Amino acid sequence: MQRPANFMAQDDYIISTATYFSNLDQDVAISLYQPLIGPTALALYLSLWQVAPATVALRERQKQTALLDMLGVSLDELYEARVRLEAVALLQTYTQVDDLGRFYAYELHRPVEPDSFFHDPTLGLLLYDRVGEQRYHQLTERYTLRNVHNANWTNISAQLLDVFSLTRVAPTEQAAADNAQVRQKPTPAVTLGDGQGFDWALVAQLLRRTNVDVSELERNRARLYQIAKFYGLAPVDLARLIEPAVDFVTGGIDLRQVRLYAEQTYQEQAPHLVPKSTVAAAPEPVAAATGKLSADEAALVARASKLSVREFLEATKKAKNPNMYAAPNEIAALRKLVQRHVLPDATINVLVDYILQTNDSLNQAYLDAIVNRWLKAGVTDPASALAEIKAFAERKTRQPARRSNSRPARQEQMPAWSKADYKPKEQAVSSSQQAEIAARLAALRQLEEHGGSGQ
Repeated sequence: MQRPANFMAQDDYIISTATYFSNLDQDVAISLYQPLIGPTALALYLSLWQVAPATVALRERQKQTALLDMLGVSLDELYEARVRLEAVALLQTYTQVDDLGRFYAYELHRPVEPDSFFHDPTLGLLLYDRVGEQRYHQLTERYTLRNVHNANWTNISAQLLDVFSLTRVAPTEQAAADNAQVRQKPTPAVTLGDGQGFDWALVAQLLRRTNVDVSELERNRARLYQIAKFYGLAPVDLARLIEPAVDFVTGGIDLRQVRLYAEQTYQEQAPHLVPKSTVAAAPEPVAAATGKLSADEAALVARASKLSVREFLEATKKAKNPNMYAAPNEIAALRKLVQRHVLPDATINVLVDYILQTNDSLNQAYLDAIVNRWLKAGVTDPASALAEIKAFAERKTRQPARRSNSRPARQEQMPAWSKADYKPKEQAVSSSQQAEIAARLAALRQLEEHGGSGQ
């Protein structure tokens, strides 16, 4: 992600801990989270835990330059590490401006338990995507607990009150207050979205004739939904694309193959891949401000809300020229943007239309630049996106024209003697000057008569 302009090295920061941190947490962070966030983000996470104070004092702050020196990274690398930790819920960042200036509060959270990690539809999916099948199964084996006892054994363990007796009991209110002081904050959720309104039961039923593992389908639900949403697939169409990507022996699903089949099928059948009445993702609601839009803008919002992102990209390019097509890098850039969940699909479609009005193609850097500007301006729907487009155009027209960097041509003043009508000025000669001139002439004549011998 692009670093915002207000994130500076001279800003202050404080560290707070929302949960406890144990040796097991550190082991999980290194083994399971590092493949997702990278070594720099992990170093930042462990370093913050190491220097986190027992109590937080808002006046006892440090400059972020201390973090840069500690990690040996640039400001952009520090920001990238921070957002990676935020994305997997290991860190929550808050900011405030007071009389001492802006400061950031970095709130640390412990990793989830290993079993919760692998059962999480997002974290487990991302880890599998990063490390591959073999390493993934090695990690699951490492963190799998196997009980020794079986159902035939009898549990004769003592109970708490069989061993300990209570002599003083604290009042209920006091006990509740004490418990509240030591209670940990819940870990923020990490999710890609799994499409609650999508008919997964129908997908599973259509795939019964294959050897697909039902748990595999459940585990990959979030990523499959992203594919269905991006291409506007109905459950029937998604199941048709999953079927050839199922491993006949293991029952696993090759997500890369599903995505490849979806793109190939779209290119072959677009724009009639999916009837509009069965599009997977429900159309984005049009903002109440639609009444303030022009007829062309209202039509754009309606079209953007009706089509999937992939369909809208292709249709917009074909409208410019029937021979134009969506390049793989454009599709990949839009897919990444959709998976970030920072803007609704309909708003992304308005963004595509805005860029293609003046450009023939999209690129990741330009998309990110505009999206960050829109997020900063509070864009949340197609109507507010159109309002920001107008406001941005007005701001540009109000800006003074830039001064040219080229210097004006240097003009040399012509000397007076170079002019055709030049006449030298006559100056009066004094008697002393005349006598001096006469003496010099006499000396020259004497020099000529004697041949310059000086004798």
